Amino acid sequence: MKFFNGILSLLAVGLLLTSTNSYAGKGTDSYSGRLSVMTQNLYVGANLFQILNGAPEDVPLNAAKIFGDIQLTDFQQRAEAIADLVLEHEPHLIGLQEVSLIRTQCPDDIVFLPNDPTPNATDVFADYLQILLDALAVRGLEYEVAAIVENADVELPTYNLGLLDCPYPLFDARLTDYDVTLRRSDVDVALALSGNYQANFPVPTPAGPIVFTRGYNIVDVDIAGRSYRFANTHLEVNGNPFANGFQFAQAYELTQILNGMAGAFGDKILVVVGDLNSDPVDGPLVDCMQPPTFDSLGHCPTPYAVMAGNGYINTWTVRNGASDSGYTCCQADLLMNAVSWLDQRIDHIWVRPPLSGAQGPNFLQGVHAEVVGNRQEDRTIDGLWPSDHAGVVVGMTLRQEK
Repeated sequence: MKFFNGILSLLAVGLLLTSTNSYAGKGTDSYSGRLSVMTQNLYVGANLFQILNGAPEDVPLNAAKIFGDIQLTDFQQRAEAIADLVLEHEPHLIGLQEVSLIRTQCPDDIVFLPNDPTPNATDVFADYLQILLDALAVRGLEYEVAAIVENADVELPTYNLGLLDCPYPLFDARLTDYDVTLRRSDVDVALALSGNYQANFPVPTPAGPIVFTRGYNIVDVDIAGRSYRFANTHLEVNGNPFANGFQFAQAYELTQILNGMAGAFGDKILVVVGDLNSDPVDGPLVDCMQPPTFDSLGHCPTPYAVMAGNGYINTWTVRNGASDSGYTCCQADLLMNAVSWLDQRIDHIWVRPPLSGAQGPNFLQGVHAEVVGNRQEDRTIDGLWPSDHAGVVVGMTLRQEK
C-alpha cells in the first residue's frame, strides 16, 4: 500500500474543493491573463480491439479488417472537419491524442510476435499529424508542434484484400501512436519535454502480448507576458481490474511528475488536458489490480479522483452558462451513426494554481467551456463524425500573484 501514500488522503480534500469553490472574484495583488486551450482525440479510425479475436492464424484477417476500417473512416476528410473546429476557436494550445502514423511494407516480412519485436515498415500510408497541419494551414491557421511523444509502435501481417497496391497476398501494416501538443504561432515555448509512463498495459492478442505504451507532453509557455505549464496525455482505458490498475498508475505518475517540476523548473499555473478515459460518474474508487506489482486485487482511485485529489479543478464543473452533460465519447466505430452516441465525459481540461504562494480561490475566473465536434453540422461531406470523441475547448481567465 506504500504506492498509495498521499493520494488517498488528498482525494477527499480535492473532491471537496472541486465541488464547493465558486472561483469568482477579483484581487488587487495579482495580474490576469486570458488563456484558451483545446483537447481532441483524433481517433485512428477503427476499433483496434478487433485484433484480439480468434487464433494466431486469424491475425492477418483481423489486421485487414482494421486497415479497411481506417480507409472507410478517411482521416483526410475528418481532418478538414477538425480544422474547422480549430478555426472557430483558435486556441493558444491544443492537446492531441491518438495521432497516428500508418506505414506499410510490401511484401510482408514479419514473424509473429514475440519473435519479431522490431517494427520496420517505412512506406507512409497516412501521417495524421501532417494531414491536420496541412488542413490548418489552408485555413490560414499557424500552428506548430510544441511537443511530441511516440507511444505504441505495432506492426502486423495483413491480408491484402484489395487494400493496398501490392502484388503479394500479405503486406505488413504498422501503426505508431503519438500524443502531440500544438502551439499557436504567437505562443512562445520556454520548456518542452515528453515521456512514456513506467506502467503500460500488455494487451493479450492471438499473436502474443502487445504492450500499448502511453505517454505525455509537458510544455512551459509564455503568452502575452504570462507563463503557464501545459500537459497533454492519453491514459489507459478502464473496464477491468487489470486495466484499471495501469490507468491509475499512469494518472498517479503524471501528477507526481508535475509536482516535482514545481521545484525543479519553477512553480506555475498548471493546465492538464487529455483523454483520461475517466468519467466522474464512475465514482472515486474502482476495483483494480494494484500497482506496482499488479498481482493483488484491491481498490484504486480513478484518474478523475487522482486529479481532484491533487488539487486540480475540472473546468467543466465551474463553467459559465447553462447546465450541460459535457459528453465526449463515443461515436460508432465507423463514425456513420446518424444521431450522436456520446454518453460519457472522459476528455477533460483541468487547472491548478501554483503549489507555492497564496493564490486563493479566485485564480480561475470567466470559464467558458464547450464540447466541439458533436453537432450535425460538424460532420464531413460523407456524413462522418470528426472523431469518435468530441473535443473540448475552454477559454478562461487565470489570475496570478504579482
